[in-house]
Amino acid sequence: MKHSALLWVSVALALGPLSGCRNETLTPSAPAARPGMRSIPELPSMPASVVDAPISYALAPALTALERAVPKRFGDFNKRLPIPGNTRQHVAFAATRTPFEVTFNGEQLTLTTTVSYTGRGWYKPLIGPTLSASCGTDDSPPRLRVVLTSDIGLNPAWRLESRTRVTSLRPASAHVRDACLVTFLKVDVTEQVVRAIRPLLAAKLPALDRKIAAFDVRTRVEKWYGMLQRPIRVRDSLWLDLAPEQLRLGTFSLHDSALVATVRLYAHPRLVAGPQPRDPKSPLPPLAPARREVGDSARIRIEGLLPYDVAAATLSRELIGRTFRRLGRSVRIDSLSVSPLDDGRVVLAVRVRGDIDGTAYLVGTPQIDLATRALVVPDLDFDVSTSNALVQGLAWLRKGDMVAQLRKRARFPLDTILEETRTKVEGALNRDLTSGVQLSGTVRTGRLLDVLVHPRWLVVRAEAVGTLALDVDRAIPMKRTRTLAR
Repeated sequence: MKHSALLWVSVALALGPLSGCRNETLTPSAPAARPGMRSIPELPSMPASVVDAPISYALAPALTALERAVPKRFGDFNKRLPIPGNTRQHVAFAATRTPFEVTFNGEQLTLTTTVSYTGRGWYKPLIGPTLSASCGTDDSPPRLRVVLTSDIGLNPAWRLESRTRVTSLRPASAHVRDACLVTFLKVDVTEQVVRAIRPLLAAKLPALDRKIAAFDVRTRVEKWYGMLQRPIRVRDSLWLDLAPEQLRLGTFSLHDSALVATVRLYAHPRLVAGPQPRDPKSPLPPLAPARREVGDSARIRIEGLLPYDVAAATLSRELIGRTFRRLGRSVRIDSLSVSPLDDGRVVLAVRVRGDIDGTAYLVGTPQIDLATRALVVPDLDFDVSTSNALVQGLAWLRKGDMVAQLRKRARFPLDTILEETRTKVEGALNRDLTSGVQLSGTVRTGRLLDVLVHPRWLVVRAEAVGTLALDVDRAIPMKRTRTLAR
């Protein structure tokens, strides 16, 4: 009996340490960020995006002003005009013009009209009374073709400028029908009529230039330029900042009786996560001539956001219930979570049950796998506190394949995440900024850049390419001055 009791005591003492290895508790402290390691990598600057914004200038008001400034009828059939170098001859005319026709080439506006007129000539011979005769009094009066040219442009202060002049005033044809011949006097007064009409037309042209200059381009451009500086909400806590910085003047063209000036906008659009960025309210920059870059191209940095709870749910589908065995012992993953550290790493907290009951912490730095377009954590491993706990009697767990399996499973495909952001960015770009001003664009996801550990998300940054356009499709308003009001 005495020996039997000693045997049982010996067995109990021998098995005591072994039984203590079962159902051990793992309680390491949560990882902390490494001091002085916080860094957000700066990405290289991107080429400026180019937005061509057509500004439509309705010509109808200017043409109406020109029609009013240049009378339909002019001249006096009874008012004698001297002929230079010939004191014995005088002429008179009365003319009627057709409405102006408009064409456009480059930066020149061309207006043409046909002037039909009747002429009269007087001749004072040395002896006898003054003789007179007329032309164009029948149904086929002689005609003149008048061509006015207006050079139109925008100055650096965003003011419309024009210089209108008479560039051609000549008979409508070489046919005798378009010559004013006072036959019995043997005088062709066509040239005299031309000389008389030219200054009458030229005197009316400054009114057209004043009318064009009265159209207020600057105020309109300032309005939509200010709107382009406002951040555009893409979704909760994600903003698109177009960051316009320079405006240049491209080409002029004529579309459907409207003069269209192409203004080229240079910008550096970017996505900003977090609270709404402040509106910089930069003033409208001076206008400069456009370079030769092709317009309508855009490069945007887009950011795909992977919330930590979504990352944890993805891993949970792969790992919850998975069992790891080593040396006859085993643990099962019961739950897990993902959280950020301020030093650019993430924490994977894994709750295990079995021969070890507790939470193991693993840390690692997220990276982009360009070959598979996925987010991975290749250096994922137990943190210091968990490693120290495992050394103390739980080293078998570290020697298992748990870390290798977690590294393999901690992989997040990015195309779906980025496609969601791309769709939202493209939707945010296509909008009316104000009445008659529409922003439009397309976005295509390009190369992946890097991943950033944010307090709320894993932020995947990528470069997107596409197009941006600004359509200003309303007529430019005209300032009402006292002169114009009269």
